[in-house]
Amino acid sequence: MAKKKIDKETKKSFEEYLREIEDIAEKLESGETGLDEAIALYEKGMELSIKCSKALKEAKLKVEILKKRKQDETIAEEETGEDEEDENGDEEDEDGRLPF
Repeated sequence: MAKKKIDKETKKSFEEYLREIEDIAEKLESGETGLDEAIALYEKGMELSIKCSKALKEAKLKVEILKKRKQDETIAEEETGEDEEDENGDEEDEDGRLPF
């Protein structure tokens, strides 16, 4: 199972923050909150939004790092002349044919 981005302080995941933001938006859209409560909810929503944004930026950076590693591995394999594997894990000859 994939790991979720967890906030170290409160042990909440990105998805949990997002659900809280959705709940806050519903409360604000209902029009049933007083002014002070609406301002407090808005402030809380903005804090959660910042946490979500940070988590998304970190995830994007991780994806970019993984893509770069894969590109570097591919370049290294090409430079050393190692046989490549197709998407099924079968080794291909230099001309792209399978060895059987």
